[in-house]
Amino acid sequence: MKKLLYITLIAFGIGLFASSCYDDDSTLDVNAIPDITLDTTGVATLTVYQFENLKVIPELDHQGLSESELEYEWKINLEPNDTIYEVVGNERDLDFLVEFKPNLSGNFHQLVYTVTNTRTNLDHIFAWPVKVLNNIGEGLVVAHTEDGATTDISHIMSPSVTPDYEDVSVKHNVYSAINGSTIPGITKQMRYTKLGRDDVMFGITETSIYTINTLDYTIGGSNGDLFYAERSNYEPQALGGVNQGDLYLANGTITSTYLGASTKIGLPFDSDFTAPDIIAANGVSNPIVVISFYDEVNGQFVYQPSVTPFGDNTMYATPNSPSGAFDPTTQPGYVNLAAGVSTTGEFMHLLKNNGTGEVALFTFDEGVSGFPTPEAPKPIAKFDLTGAPGIDEAENFAFLDDQKVMYYATSTKVYAVLYGTATPTIEERYTVPSGETITTLQVYRQADYPVRFSGEYMPLNNKALIMSTFDDTTGRVYLLPYINTGIGNIDTPNIEIFSGFGKITAIATQL
Repeated sequence: MKKLLYITLIAFGIGLFASSCYDDDSTLDVNAIPDITLDTTGVATLTVYQFENLKVIPELDHQGLSESELEYEWKINLEPNDTIYEVVGNERDLDFLVEFKPNLSGNFHQLVYTVTNTRTNLDHIFAWPVKVLNNIGEGLVVAHTEDGATTDISHIMSPSVTPDYEDVSVKHNVYSAINGSTIPGITKQMRYTKLGRDDVMFGITETSIYTINTLDYTIGGSNGDLFYAERSNYEPQALGGVNQGDLYLANGTITSTYLGASTKIGLPFDSDFTAPDIIAANGVSNPIVVISFYDEVNGQFVYQPSVTPFGDNTMYATPNSPSGAFDPTTQPGYVNLAAGVSTTGEFMHLLKNNGTGEVALFTFDEGVSGFPTPEAPKPIAKFDLTGAPGIDEAENFAFLDDQKVMYYATSTKVYAVLYGTATPTIEERYTVPSGETITTLQVYRQADYPVRFSGEYMPLNNKALIMSTFDDTTGRVYLLPYINTGIGNIDTPNIEIFSGFGKITAIATQL
């Protein structure tokens, strides 16, 4: 795909029309009427990718008329086959950013070019069908706010996050350009998935859940549109995903629906436990235990073996293990900070005790396979991280799933916690430029990780952090590759930065 579409109109006679109106009051043939022609033949339809520039450079022959005697107007209809047009240029050549939705099959916009001979007020009109192609492929989807009350969506494509792509394309404010307005509320999380046969991006605010169709970035549905049964309120806690299961957390409950085979979200699991905003969900195929979380109400850990109708989808309190490093049944007073799952099925829970201020990382094994219910995950270790620099103020955390490394971010620094030994090591990894504040932090993982059915992942998949910052004016997205297994150093020379956003509140990957 090219960033700009340059079209020189030569020998092009299909799909054009010319009209003129002129009263010749002379009775002699000595007053020749200057004429304007466009050298045209060759291409019946102009094509341009959405959010890229359509550049048209007409080859005009104005037969003795000077440029000062000519006026130009370019206009295009706002919808295919519509009669309402918008003027998009008044220069001889056209350079126009196209923000229209990609065209459906057989539907085209019409571009009209009018050249006026000011000596005679004679208009020469030429028109072409314009096909708008989808230009929003695999990459990073960025939710940001300009006003602190609503959300707009932008999109990043680059060779690091987009397969078979050699350019860098940052499309700002895609959502508002397409839909004519921003999204009410501040988006706190997004997730790409299938909804039936459609590719969609789910997003949640404090009071809503919505979908965006990633083909053209039009709004899909929101709140009640997305559920089989109407909910009493829409106050989402989190989104998640496991193999053949899309998770929705709200009102202390967990719902799992395989949206690849469904078009709406089903009912939540019936449980006596209250699910927090943060859970650990194992996305690999057929794990022993799918879900583990810390129950803030009862001060204990909970696990759920399966999320499928044919598996054991009951929630159980994780029992104490005599040989365990801690008692998972009696850990009161904590709140969840972060959670994760390793590639070997181990669960990690980072908690903070509101009473004592203690920050601790609790780890469990994957459990033991058994029918009909597996044995519960057993406690492996508890790491005291209370003295880690700035961790008591940190709000953004990221677990690596193939290394015993956890990152956390203060307002200006990123630290790595190395917990592969009995005593964890905490080391600074990155400091943002002066004036910038970190707003989000996560591991770069392609949208179908960890279950891909064909093809290979990008080289940076699961090998880079995505971080965003804000300096009270501009939001930036950082792609931070990490190196040195088990250490997590940042590959500073290969950092990529994308700018021009509002305050970034969430980032997701899209296929």
